[in-house]
Amino acid sequence: MVREATKGIAAMTEHSGSEEGGAISAAGEEVIRGLLATLREDMKKEESGGDEVLALDPLVVESQLLSYQHSAASFVVKLQGMEIIGLSEFIIEDVCVNVQTLAVTINLRYDSLLLDGEYDISGKLVKVIPLSTRGPFTVTASNARITLWVKLKTCRGRLEVGQLRSELVVGDVHLDLSHMTGGSLVSKYVSSHLANQIRTHWQQHEPELSMVLKKHLNDELKNVSLMSLQLLQSTDKYMRRGSLY
Repeated sequence: MVREATKGIAAMTEHSGSEEGGAISAAGEEVIRGLLATLREDMKKEESGGDEVLALDPLVVESQLLSYQHSAASFVVKLQGMEIIGLSEFIIEDVCVNVQTLAVTINLRYDSLLLDGEYDISGKLVKVIPLSTRGPFTVTASNARITLWVKLKTCRGRLEVGQLRSELVVGDVHLDLSHMTGGSLVSKYVSSHLANQIRTHWQQHEPELSMVLKKHLNDELKNVSLMSLQLLQSTDKYMRRGSLY
């Protein structure tokens, strides 16, 4: 994969030589895009390359306890048995690579992500009407985006992920609570407030995403040759000095 990217360097230099990093950064970006294409399929597997790697799609999420206090209603909701579905269905919006510092920035977009699970809600409406129900729920998040900041390193003759940070931004959130009792007005009221809380709590899954993504990326990086990386870095230095023009 890296060899194919380096073969295209000569063809790209005349178009991007004036940019910092020149065509080499473009070649590096093509390599990362190729890794992401392979990663898309491996995210759905329990095992990859003979080594155990946690499945990322669906991603199992720990139980959550949400609470809401208001003069009109107060309730506590336990969410459990949750899975985020669709993380492998990403659209690559942008990839930036610095082959000298081994810094990579990746922007991914999702048309929709699903969070399925079970809910158990208890509380009171207008301080006197008891509210107690349970059942399955589905959260649909549209226009979600993930940004990955990756710092690569060389270790034991191979490339590895040294550091990885990710940011998950969720757009519109729709919550469907099955078996919700109390009539349509109560259901709409509770669903509206829970959707707002889940939008906030969704951001707390970032450490889980980063941990699993790091394991998957390291598995894919086993196939990247250090010799090819060194060729990219050397050619990049020459291009910055203008030696190839």
